[in-house]
Amino acid sequence: MTKFNNDDNLIDELGSRIDALQKIPLKTSVIIAISLASFFTYYDITNYSYISPILKTTWHIGDAEIAYGASMTIFGYVIGAICITVFADTHGRKPAFILSILLLGLGSILAASSQDMTQMALFRLLTGVGIGAEIAIVSAYIGEMSPKSKRGKYTSIIILIGWAGLTSSGPISFLLIQQSEVIGIDSWRIVLAIAGTVALISLPFRIQMPESFRWLLAKGKTHQLDSVLMTLGIAPLEANNKTLHPSRKFFSLRTFKNKPVLLRVLFFVAIWFLVLIPVYASLLLVVEYVNQGYSLNESISINTLSSIGFVAGGLLSLPLADKMERKHQIAIASSIMSIAFILRGFLIDNYNGLVIAGFIAFASNAWLISSLLAYTSESFPTKVRSFSSGIVEGISRGLSALGPILFVLFQPSGFLNLMIVIASFSLIATVIITIYGSKTSGKSLEEISSEES
Repeated sequence: MTKFNNDDNLIDELGSRIDALQKIPLKTSVIIAISLASFFTYYDITNYSYISPILKTTWHIGDAEIAYGASMTIFGYVIGAICITVFADTHGRKPAFILSILLLGLGSILAASSQDMTQMALFRLLTGVGIGAEIAIVSAYIGEMSPKSKRGKYTSIIILIGWAGLTSSGPISFLLIQQSEVIGIDSWRIVLAIAGTVALISLPFRIQMPESFRWLLAKGKTHQLDSVLMTLGIAPLEANNKTLHPSRKFFSLRTFKNKPVLLRVLFFVAIWFLVLIPVYASLLLVVEYVNQGYSLNESISINTLSSIGFVAGGLLSLPLADKMERKHQIAIASSIMSIAFILRGFLIDNYNGLVIAGFIAFASNAWLISSLLAYTSESFPTKVRSFSSGIVEGISRGLSALGPILFVLFQPSGFLNLMIVIASFSLIATVIITIYGSKTSGKSLEEISSEES
């Protein structure tokens, strides 16, 4: 927790004021900006899987090259989640938000202009930087701005919009691919460019967003804090007459010499890695369905229909977000996702069965990730909340880049065995979080930070 000479009262006072609010103190335009970015961030995560079969044919490449492109996107997540979240902790959540959306937009548009797999991998890396930063920063920002009784709900709402974008990725890709001759250009290029174009449209709205209250106080910017509070109709702290001495180095790797913080980082890296391996391995499912004898249209439709589960899971997370202990939600959702992967293995020759199993897998994944994003960010102090969340997601996503590679590696063992191997990762996550996870639901961020110090 940030150390002040005599200002713990200010920290507690600000926390109490935020927690006493009936709703998050953000204007509709700001919510729209964040929601639009969330929609197309998640849309962009999955659109690559839908165009992969076309890239194989167009560029005469194999599954290994396709997996390479997917892995480069994930490596981009690592860079964005770590590097830009450092920027978010040192310079503020707002400028980091602006930077992340610029990178996401530029990367998507450049990827749409790729002429070969080398260019695609490079530009997907850039896109991944924006995606990784966006996902890590949004949960920290929303958590810091939300009252404790609705922290999980507001995070889930933003992520639900993201699930809607992810679900839309399939139908949009399918429609454009079917209309390729009418459009007159490579339809897969439009599939990629949509995310970047709309993401950049949200930029002017994002510029209007206020800086995080808790970050401003931790940084010692009390004049700016009071100004922002008054702009949003909240009484100022009037902290300017009080002595506030934030540490000279707001961000420092020395923070991680704090054993509880370091253990938190290692714990969440393990959990995120174990649940993301199945997620990123799934990027090759459309290609694998084609390998198993389904047509391209059938393969895309299986994933498209199944992806409705993302919205269902996101909706499920809303009423449960702050009413069930966060770690229990994660454990239950992770278990269900494991079962659904194994069902895929048994039902590979049954089109309808694959759709149902996929729906269950996607729904549980949406519930799992929504809960885990809120759980991760709320478990760290304001001083390093963004970076801690970023380094957790960055390292775990980097390790999870093995997902597509493991998928290809275990393909020869048969589809059922492949699904069992993938499911085992999330089952292990269930065990670990059940035993070692802390309780955070209903607690203020200040209380959680003091417990972890």
